[in-house]
Amino acid sequence: MIDREGRVVFTSFLAFVVVVAGSVVVERQTGVALREWPLVAFLLVVGVAIALPQLYLAWTETGTRSRTRLRFAAVTTAAFAVVFADDAAGARSLLLAAIGTGALLSLLCYEALSGYRAVSDDVSFDLLDR
Repeated sequence: MIDREGRVVFTSFLAFVVVVAGSVVVERQTGVALREWPLVAFLLVVGVAIALPQLYLAWTETGTRSRTRLRFAAVTTAAFAVVFADDAAGARSLLLAAIGTGALLSLLCYEALSGYRAVSDDVSFDLLDR
């Protein structure tokens, strides 16, 4: 029996395979290839196959595993954004680079906020507590 995490990851991978197979059919029928649209390909690969299942599992879990999932989703999004931005041209390249940078900056803000909350729970500034 597959556990919940395996089912979520397998379902997202299956959805990715179905969408890629559909894009091959569309390419043969219309001549429009997925590789000609790097932003759509990026959202398909990173969104459906990598980030979406990790963000869903992080949202439904608590504890350190959810933080690890958020880190993985942000770092892989940034790494794939660099790869896809290399193939894109003009504004699409800039948009993909901005998505990758935004993923890393959001991870940095999340980690800073988590660290601040952890420290602020330990420190008390109550003047009546002498």
